[in-house]
Amino acid sequence: MNLPSNIPWLNNRIRPEFKQTIRFALVGLINTGTSYILFVILYQILGYYMLASVLSYIGGMLISFILNRGFVFKSTARRGQLLPFCLVNLSSLACSTGVLYLLVEQFAMFVYFAQVVAIGVSMTINYLGYRTIFSSRRTNDQ
Repeated sequence: MNLPSNIPWLNNRIRPEFKQTIRFALVGLINTGTSYILFVILYQILGYYMLASVLSYIGGMLISFILNRGFVFKSTARRGQLLPFCLVNLSSLACSTGVLYLLVEQFAMFVYFAQVVAIGVSMTINYLGYRTIFSSRRTNDQ
């Protein structure tokens, strides 16, 4: 992510990790929107919301894999990245679901606020996991 050339002093002051975090958030927005649209389409076609949800989650995971690898972490395709990526996503899903359940059922937190916290947990796990998977020995943001 490079800023316009007329303000190079600002580009030099923004840390590469922050740029990477901004790209991660942008990919998250794109991925979430695409997954939701895919869910709506699949539900209309199939008529089963659970099946549509699972399939749209898988579709979103694949989109996320491609965008995070190439755009966020600027990693080249290497063998063995997809399986760990899927494991990070499953771990993230399990943790966020657990946090959601705990906050709502045990702490009587308002469900919509609890979901925001659960999403934050999920995003943190995903970012740390993806960074590990897509890292190479070079700097991630050049």
